[in-house]
Order: sequence, then C-alpha cells, then structure tokens
Amino acid sequence: MVDDVSSYIDDIVSMIGEDAEVEREELEKEFRRFLEYGVPPDQAKRTLVKKFSNGKKVEFRKLSEVKPNESNVNLLCRVVTVNPKEVKVRGEPRKIFYGLLGDETGVIPFTSWSSSISLEKGDVVEISNAYTKEWQGVVQVNFGERTSVKKVEDDRLPEVSHEPKPCKIADLHTAFGEVDVTVKILDVSEKEVDVNGEKKKVYVGTLGDETGKAQFTAWHDFKLKKGDVVRVVGGYTRFWKGIPQLTFDDRANVEKVSKEVEVSYKPVPLHKLVERRGGLDVSVEGTVIEVREGSGFIERCPECKRLIQNGECKVHGKVKGVGDLRAKLVVDDGTAGIGVIVGRELTEQLIGKTFEECKRIASEEGGEAVLRLLRERLLTKRVALRGNALGDEFGTTLIARDAKVVDLDVRKEALELLQKMEGES
Repeated sequence: MVDDVSSYIDDIVSMIGEDAEVEREELEKEFRRFLEYGVPPDQAKRTLVKKFSNGKKVEFRKLSEVKPNESNVNLLCRVVTVNPKEVKVRGEPRKIFYGLLGDETGVIPFTSWSSSISLEKGDVVEISNAYTKEWQGVVQVNFGERTSVKKVEDDRLPEVSHEPKPCKIADLHTAFGEVDVTVKILDVSEKEVDVNGEKKKVYVGTLGDETGKAQFTAWHDFKLKKGDVVRVVGGYTRFWKGIPQLTFDDRANVEKVSKEVEVSYKPVPLHKLVERRGGLDVSVEGTVIEVREGSGFIERCPECKRLIQNGECKVHGKVKGVGDLRAKLVVDDGTAGIGVIVGRELTEQLIGKTFEECKRIASEEGGEAVLRLLRERLLTKRVALRGNALGDEFGTTLIARDAKVVDLDVRKEALELLQKMEGES
C-alpha cells in the first residue's frame, strides 16, 4: 500500500480545481478506501478525478505553450513517433519509451518512464499530470507513474505534420519543433561533458548563413569541419538571452552539400535586433543618444570583478579596487534603441584617451570629469558596433567587441537623401 498519499491528493486537487465541492480530507479518505480494496493508486486517482470534476472540461495546453520545469501539464496531442529503449536506473535495466508528440502548433520530444502507459504511433491521447524538463536545450515532456494517458477519438485532433520546418538562421527566433537549415560551419571544437555521471563527447561551434549566425551543439560526431556547408534536418532551437543555439543528435540527418553559403556581416537594423531579443556576432550602426551613469573610470573587485562603490564589494566587502574604464551607451538608429557596453580598450579608442590618462583625470578632478569627457566625445556621434546582443526583461544590450566612430560625409548624405526623396515624388 502507498504510505504517502499526499502527492496523489495534490494531483487530484490540481485536476478538479480547488473550487470543487469536496474537502481534501474526504478525497484522502476515499482514496485510501480504494487502496484498501487493492485498486492501483493511478486508477484510484482517475476515478476520483472523474467523480468530482462535475463534468468540468479539462483545459489542455498547446505544445507551443509548454515550458521547462512545469508539473501537472495536461495535453491533447497525437503520438507522432514512439520507440522503446533499454536504460539503467540505479543499476537495474529498465524499458522506457521515447518519441515525439504533436499538435497544430508543432512537435515536442517525450519520454515515458511509466510501465503502465501504452502508446502507438498515430494515437490521439489526452495526457494528464505530465511534467517537463529541459534536455540538451530542448523542452521535453515526461510521463511518470502518476501520469494518466487516455486514447481518444481520432477526429479530436487533425493529422500532425512533423516535417522539419525549412528555416534561415534569422527564422530560428520564431521556429518551433524540428528545423531544416543549410548553413556554413564557421568553427567547431570537441569537448567532454558529464551526462548522468557518464563522460560524453559533444561538438560545439558557430554556423551561419546570409541572414545571421548561431551557436550549435552536435551530440554525435558528424565529422564537421570549418568551411563545410551542411544541411541539418531535424535540429532543435534553444536560446540563451536571445542568442540562437541549434542542437542536433544522431536522430537528425546531416549531410554535406556543394551549395555555396555566404555568411552575412551586414549591419542589422536595431528594431530587428530588439524583436529577436538578441543575436550572435551581429553588426549594427546608430547614433549615441546617451552615455549612462557608471561610464568612465571605475573600480572593480579584485576577486569577482564586480563594480565596487566606496571601496566595498557586495560579495567580498571592503577591498582594494582595481581600476577599469568602460562606456555604457544607448544607441539609436531611428528604428529602435539598444544598450551598449564597451570595454576598456575600445573605450580608449573611441575617446582618444588611454586608461592611464583617464585614471590621472579621475585622481585629479574626480570620476565625474571622465564621465563628462566621454559625453563630450561620444554624444550625437554615429558609431559602428559588433558583438553579441543579449536580451532580457530590461531590453537588449550589445556587448561590443569592436567599435568605432563613423565619419559621415554630410554633403554626400544630404545629396543621397535628396535623390531618394525626388525619386519617391
């Protein structure tokens, strides 16, 4: 008999709703009665849910709405593929099933750890109380012993096409499920990672096409080399702060092709960057409209490199700071604005002053003098920038690894603008 029934009662309450006309104590009493009569706990749970839901319709999620690390997930979907697999759990062999689930919004991998769940390819199923994890950068649905899977009428869901979606790198920001991309390998290296206590080789690097670049992780040795043009069918996309990362393993089809792919290095309009919430190794241009507080000569903690104020680090307390120089900018190109962080060497280049000169100014005139210098040299200047753009709830910020002031030919710009206006009239 099950000793701790609280998790089952939690599931029942979650599925029938806390506003159901039944007390938790009554649910537990009836649940334990079922167990005393030898009814399996999963069957007892399903019976009580059916009894106390009062015909209330269960709300099923779309696969595109599913996020990592969720519990009590209810889905209506079709089994696209299902495969058996032998694994070891605590040293003992165990048979599990894995595959793909699909609905009209896309497909998602699943793994069934429950011995009581039976699935066949093409089944339309109602799934209750599943949970999700993130595996190799992809959201995955998991079935445990408390998950209920019920086969329903086929017409509850249309046939699901799980053909990988043809994409360009720029499309990965809106792609869901498997993708089909033709890209050029820009760099690749091998590294060793720990997977469930076992060492495994993976291959990581950068790839690109005419619309942009992305990072990739290959969980199989496809013999990829720098300069190869390959077609990857069956990869998945994940993101880290807006930077796209393509993940694929031995279930993907990866083949070298003779097609030439030119990787784009053209500046990206800032509104596109903001829409995508980031990008890998992007080039942008815009006008500096703000030099923010915290720019100029600063001091960092020698241990963690965090900014210190009044000789104190938030983590390490009183420390002797190490001097540094940076610029925190807001750049706008007329379509949108982004934040930009420029490190010491690039800031020196932009303002035409060395770190030592800025340190002396700060020592003699105070830190505000260096900030004023940055504002005098950079405000209203047009700059060309290159680096990784990261997105979060506060907006998009580019971490510059190349930066320069763009010298504009005002006469030429005015002439081109006049010609453009005349052409439109």
